[in-house]
Amino acid sequence: MIDFRYHLVSIVAVFLALAIGIVIGASAIKPGVLNVLDNASSREQRQISSQQAKIRNLESELASNQAFAQAAAPRLLNGLLANQQVALVTAPGADGATVNGVAAALKLAGAEVTTEAELQPSFFDTSAGTENSLKGLAQQAAPPGLLLQTTPTGANPQIAGQQEAGQVLAAALVTKAGSDLPADQVNTILDRFTQEGFLQLSPAGGSAAPHQATLAVVIIPGSPPSADTDPANLALISVAEQLSLSSSSHGVVLAGSQAGSGPGSAIDELNSGSAGAQLSSVDNADKEVGQILVVQALSYLLTGHKPAAYGTGAVPSPAPTPSATPSAAAAAAPRQSVRA
Repeated sequence: MIDFRYHLVSIVAVFLALAIGIVIGASAIKPGVLNVLDNASSREQRQISSQQAKIRNLESELASNQAFAQAAAPRLLNGLLANQQVALVTAPGADGATVNGVAAALKLAGAEVTTEAELQPSFFDTSAGTENSLKGLAQQAAPPGLLLQTTPTGANPQIAGQQEAGQVLAAALVTKAGSDLPADQVNTILDRFTQEGFLQLSPAGGSAAPHQATLAVVIIPGSPPSADTDPANLALISVAEQLSLSSSSHGVVLAGSQAGSGPGSAIDELNSGSAGAQLSSVDNADKEVGQILVVQALSYLLTGHKPAAYGTGAVPSPAPTPSATPSAAAAAAPRQSVRA
């Protein structure tokens, strides 16, 4: 019978042979080969150290830029949106820091946030039942005089209900000064969409804004959908477009966090042209710089500039300057994009 001592001796012998083989193999390598390997290893280590230093420098620079933007925001934003009212419309999963940061920037600019309307997940359901429910609700809740376009520009049968509902919501949320809907009609529209589970107003329990907005910011989800082309993206862009196309709107910006604005996001689809809409967008609205750009983009729309993409890909030029009211000179100056 083979005892434990035999197994132990066998194991020791195997490891001893392995160690001897390693020593012999290492000693058999030519010195020239060792030098080449050592030099390659040293180069790789230097490259790694260099990249790590660059990363630390970039992180430090980014932190400094954000600190500067935060400190300069009150001066840069002062008066840019004085006496303007803004509706905040958020998609399901919108980044809370982005929503709060944009709201704070709007207030610094002198704007009043009249409504925070949270579109619910059920609004983006593209099943036949939901589409029919949205169409029926839109037709019932539409204020007198609003002729619903059942085949609006860029109509998509897959989101026909959202497109019709967007027209009614736009009529309730945005207006030009002096042409507000009566408060009871605004209440009726927003209450109906809330009761059906398609909308939630913030703060919870609120029924309607005290008055309608002249501008709107639509905030996309905090992370892009898994599919490259998602019906929820098209539906959200359609709502933003209806807010913009409404004869009572002065301008709309589609905004999102940097992480949420990547490939497959609503902003990515908008900027690629595949959605067929013309809207301004800001893709880094989770950062102080991006929040300043949201205000600047709205100010540009007020002064007659065409919709454009802002953020990590392009920034407005000239840079935002403090002003009591949107400058007429800004409207006359040609817009240029400066690529980051």
